[in-house]
Order: sequence, then structure tokens, then C-alpha cells
Amino acid sequence: MNDIAATLDALLEWAYDQARGDTTTDVDITPFVENHQLDPDAGYTLADACGRIGLAESVSTYGNPAIMLTAAGLAHVQDRRRRRDDPALRSAAARSALLRWMYHQHDAGVHMPTPSGFATNPEANFEGRPFSSVEIGRAADYLAQRGLIKGPGAFGHTGPIRATITSDGMDCVVDWSADVSAYVRRQENTGSTSTYNAPVFHGDANGAQLAWNNNSVTQTTRIEQVAPGYEPLARAMAEMATLISAMNLSPEAREDVEAASDEIAAEIVRDEPRPGPIRRALMVLRTGLTPIAAAGAVGASEGAQEAARRAIELIAPF
Repeated sequence: MNDIAATLDALLEWAYDQARGDTTTDVDITPFVENHQLDPDAGYTLADACGRIGLAESVSTYGNPAIMLTAAGLAHVQDRRRRRDDPALRSAAARSALLRWMYHQHDAGVHMPTPSGFATNPEANFEGRPFSSVEIGRAADYLAQRGLIKGPGAFGHTGPIRATITSDGMDCVVDWSADVSAYVRRQENTGSTSTYNAPVFHGDANGAQLAWNNNSVTQTTRIEQVAPGYEPLARAMAEMATLISAMNLSPEAREDVEAASDEIAAEIVRDEPRPGPIRRALMVLRTGLTPIAAAGAVGASEGAQEAARRAIELIAPF
């Protein structure tokens, strides 16, 4: 997540606590701006940004940037906290983040770094909560067992004390954007008729079809190659497209979801995808799906809620 998105999430959580989960309370965000050592004008920028994505209304006055959380904003914070407390999601995120850090250590010429050193990296967190030393140790142990990193261990210590990334680990970072779970599934399913490295988009991406690592495509409709490194996102979007019909979206919400999906599909087949439009489109998707996924969502069936939750989980790592 980029700095702006991370700051917005932090602001929404802070405002949620200040308002005690109420959607009728004006929250002056000046203390947040000061605590984060931001420029004074940043408060107005953040308030406007919250308004544009529908998670809060800007109720700023002269000299006092302020917001009022919307129902979607409350659901967004609640869902983020649910994800943050989910052990399975945290484990998957820790493995991917640690492997990516190991790759950068190798690229920087650091010899046999200590996985525990990852704890001081700004990326050593999931949904705003830092990984514990236990989580990092378990992640290192898993990566070592899968042959993505290697190094000596010690009695009573979880995972290698020092390690280096292997060639398989580098492949996972470079070709699979450090999506460890997807890379492991691909390795285990080698030789199966099902494959994870040639997804196709249908319908919900305006009929566009995307494929990669495929030198013999014979489909008659337009095929576009996914940019290297964006394959995990393409897989997530392909699976999410199959869930949309189950969400019972209103025509307006479906239009927003499809437009955001189309924007992502268009970017990831560019020679050099632009991270900014992708991040904004993903935020639109989260904003549109969060109210449906929320427990007790008005008018949403259990099946629609489950489909929305699964879709949010798919795009959460990006």
C-alpha cells in the first residue's frame, strides 16, 4: 500500500475511535495531522480524499479540517480490523513481505541477513499492525521449508538465524510478485490440467481476455499479455469476476465495480503499468464491496456477503 492510502486508512481508524463508531460526529483531524508531522494543509487534502472515495464527508471549516465518517467508512474500518486480526491472512502477508525483503537484501549485497532484522522495515506490518517476532520467525521457517530461503538454524530458534534467498525465492518475487501462496500452489499443481499461470478475464472486463507465460495462444478474441510482476493481481481479478454476479449489486454499484475492474485490466497489460491508477481502482473496489461484506448489511443475503468478503480478501494484498 502506498503512503497516501496507508495514511488514509490510519486516519479513518483514528477518526473511528474518536467518533466511537458514530456517523453523526464531526471529527477535527488537526491532532492527527500534527501527530503524524504532516503539513497543515494536508488535513484538508486528506478530508477531501476521504470524501472522494465515499468513506467520510469533509465537514472542514476555515482553519479546522474535519470529517464525518459514512456507513461505508465504518464498515471499511471494521473490515480492516477483521483482516488485521485474521491469523491466516497475517501469516500469508508475513511470508510474502519477508521474502520480498530478503530479495532486496540480496540485491543490496547484504550477505546472509538475519530474518529478524525485517522487523525494523516499514513494510513489516499487515493492515497497520507490525508483525511480531514470532510471526516473522514462523514466516522464515515456512520459507526455508519451501526452499525459498536457506540458512543455518539453532536449537530452540524458529527458522534460520541467518539466511539468503534461493533462486526459487527470486523467481517467486520476480515472476509472482512475492505471492508465496500462489507460487507454492503452482509448484504443487505442476502437471495438472488446472493451471494458475494462464488466467483469462471474461465479461466483467468488457470482453477483454488476458494471458501470460503462454507461447501458443490460439483464442480468436483479442489476447493481451499481462505485464511481468502483475500476474497475481490478474489472477485475483479473474477470480473476483466470477463472484460479482453473486453479490446482487445495484446497477450503480455494479457499474462502479466493473469500471474499476476494467481500469485495472487495462493497466496490467501495459508495457509499464502505472501503480497510481491501479491503487485508486482497488480503493474504489474496496469501497464498493465493504458495505456488502459487512455483517448485517441491509438487503444483502448471506451469499452476497460471503462473495463480497472473498473478493475483498483477493484484492487485500495489493
